[in-house]
Amino acid sequence: MSKIMIWVGQFDSEADFEKYMDQSAFRQWWKEYDEDNKKMRCQFCKELGVMDYDEDFLIMKFTSDGLTGLLNLIPANTKKINQSMADKNIAMANAVICYNCREDISPKKAENTTTMTYLGTFEFELSPEGVQGSNVGLKYIIWIGTTDKNQEEFMEYFNQDEYLKELRAYEDGQTKKRPNPEHRCQFCKDLNIKFYYPEFLRIHFFDSITPPAKMITNLINDPQIPEKWIDDDCIENNITKANCAFCYIPNGFRDKKKDQKIYILKEENKGLLGIPKKHVDALSDYNGLIYLSSYKLE
Repeated sequence: MSKIMIWVGQFDSEADFEKYMDQSAFRQWWKEYDEDNKKMRCQFCKELGVMDYDEDFLIMKFTSDGLTGLLNLIPANTKKINQSMADKNIAMANAVICYNCREDISPKKAENTTTMTYLGTFEFELSPEGVQGSNVGLKYIIWIGTTDKNQEEFMEYFNQDEYLKELRAYEDGQTKKRPNPEHRCQFCKDLNIKFYYPEFLRIHFFDSITPPAKMITNLINDPQIPEKWIDDDCIENNITKANCAFCYIPNGFRDKKKDQKIYILKEENKGLLGIPKKHVDALSDYNGLIYLSSYKLE
């Protein structure tokens, strides 16, 4: 599971919060002059002591529902967040920033903010215990099967370190060379996407014999998805045993700017109405597993 850094703060309005995070002036300067400009940085970056942040790996939320409403927006264990706030004597907050721990902001720099308070590093949880709300609208793309690879070998399929390094260098202006699409991980190549968000990828290996439908139900961990849907798909695809399954949630941010549109078209569904123009044909092999189905409650 991915780890995220979390900051909370109190702003007079959502517009003030957005201004605090707005790095459009810095980006425009880079576009025109191809160099850093410390004065053009957003206030968040100035306080941290960094040039900029990567929007692709940041979540920012604002609420007018007070501290309780804010807790409902934070994708981490609610009890741990509450305890951290209590330890730091935080009684009011209406804005939160979450940032992937691997994206160039050190824990030492994270504590430099003065407008917002750094709570620490937490495990990313899409549906943390204690958070009110619904997963309706989330799309779960499922793969399942039997693999003879060990866990380290299996995870190489998802290794996107080289591509992300090139992407960061390009976006930070360190190079004008775009990242090489051939350096994407094989998972991204198979889905025809540039990169995936690790916080929305779930992978389970199973040592004991478990019915495939039950395996996937545990993987999704969303009681709103009927197990019968999954069971019917397993039967239709003749899946009677498996030792591995993984799931990707391309719209986990619930943000049109960040969410990815992924549609995998199976052979038997070709010719049906409602198929998006942007789609990829289903492959027979995804790291030794098969594509089962996608589940989404509207």
